Parts: sequence; structure tokens; C-alpha cells
Amino acid sequence: MRPIRLASKASIPFLLVVLMPAFGLMACKKSPPPNIQALAPINPKPVQAAAVVEEPEEVEQFSYNPVGYRDPFASLVQVKKVGNDTPEEELTPLQRVSISDMRLEGIIILGKKVVAHVITPDGKAHIVTVGTLMGRNRGKIKRIVSDRVVVEEQFEDYMGNRIKQETVLKLRQKEGENS
Repeated sequence: MRPIRLASKASIPFLLVVLMPAFGLMACKKSPPPNIQALAPINPKPVQAAAVVEEPEEVEQFSYNPVGYRDPFASLVQVKKVGNDTPEEELTPLQRVSISDMRLEGIIILGKKVVAHVITPDGKAHIVTVGTLMGRNRGKIKRIVSDRVVVEEQFEDYMGNRIKQETVLKLRQKEGENS
């Protein structure tokens, strides 16, 4: 009969890894469970049927009065149409176009009378003098000088204040130069 080998050299580390924790667990003492006190059972009190119906207390009624307050659904930014208050049909062709879109083509000085030749974006030519209304922002020609036309425009800023601004249309000196 052959002798029985219990372990080979390769299985010794395996046995140490498996058996050592098992021996360590057996050596631990069991501690008693923590002391937990039992809670007393909850016994609900029986509800007696009420023969008399109690009337509810008077509750103060709330009502919203919007007088003096802004509409919470309205936009905080109010857009106002700036420009002439007249309908579009009653405006002149020069008042329907922005001043920056117009081009100054020439200025004619006839003694005391000064006129300017302005072309709108649609290609139409207009003769203007001092006091002519032009532009979308209530513009009015203030003066015509030998090389430019000065237009004073009125508009409202975001606070509602009226602001006057001068816009200058310059005469082109060379071909290809912007006005």
C-alpha cells in the first residue's frame, strides 16, 4: 500500500489562506446581542360617532385686488413704436425710409436758397430743403452746407425721455467712397 499524501508543496499556501481565517473565526467570542427594549403596543382609542355635526369655524376669505399693481403676466419690457404717430399711408416717401439708407448726391446753392439732391434705396431722387421731414424718427432737415445735410431726429430712450440727435449725410467726394 502506498502512503497517502496530505498536501503537496503547491497546496500549502492555499490551505493557509483558507484555514487560517476559519481558525480565527472559531477563536472569537460571541458577544451578547445589544439590549433592546420592546416598545409598548399602540392601542388606538375608539372613536365615538358624533351625533351633532360641528359647524366649521368662519375662515377669512382672501380676495386679490389688482388695482395699483402691475400685471404679473405682462412683459417687463414694453416696446413702443418710435417715430411718427401718423399712419403709414400719410407719410411721405422720405419719412418711410431710415436716414442711414439715403444717399446724398448733390447740393445746389442758388443765392439764398439751398437745396439738396437725395436718393432713397428704391432709386428715386428727391429734392429737399431746410425744414423737409425725412427719416423714421421724426427727422427734420436743420441745415444744408456745401458738403453735407444735417438732420435732427427725435426719439425716446428706454426711460421715455425725448432725445434729439443730429444725423449727417455727407456728399461723396470720390467715386466708391461711402456716403
